Amino acid sequence: MNLALLKQTDKQLNALRFEQPDKRLAKDAKQEQLRRRAVGFWDGTMAITITEDNASFDAEKTTEYVYATEVEKI
Repeated sequence: MNLALLKQTDKQLNALRFEQPDKRLAKDAKQEQLRRRAVGFWDGTMAITITEDNASFDAEKTTEYVYATEVEKI
């Protein structure tokens, strides 16, 4: 285990995990992420912020499902 990874933020660990050519360091970063998930640690650097630009949820949209075509809706 690489003890230098303990001081890294979640965002830095994610960058090390996916953008590191050194496979051993990438594996250690992944193990540190899994360890943090197991103990419930969250530093908030990987939090998703919702803005009007990236919001794709439409609250007004509803979907009506038809299960049987011959049944009349009451």
